[in-house]
Amino acid sequence: DIICIVNLQHDCVKARCMDIGQRRVLPERTETACTRPVVQHEPSPFYLLNAYSIHNYAQIQSVIPQSIRETPLRATNAAEVRLAAARQIRE
Repeated sequence: DIICIVNLQHDCVKARCMDIGQRRVLPERTETACTRPVVQHEPSPFYLLNAYSIHNYAQIQSVIPQSIRETPLRATNAAEVRLAAARQIRE
């Protein structure tokens, strides 16, 4: 039986993936001056699991051994982090 769905993401930092260029962003199929990096992903067994999911928290936490849990980074100034995120979205 399926109990819940989890989100796994490739860990580029541990796999040492590299930016190999830039690609233009095409919102609504219109070319802009904005670019985003093109990443060459390296094969790796390292993945990140969103263990703090809002919807499946209890199910996810019940199956993760304590020995492999890592506390996520904590921001000391939440307002500053939100402003930086908003600036990145606008760019």
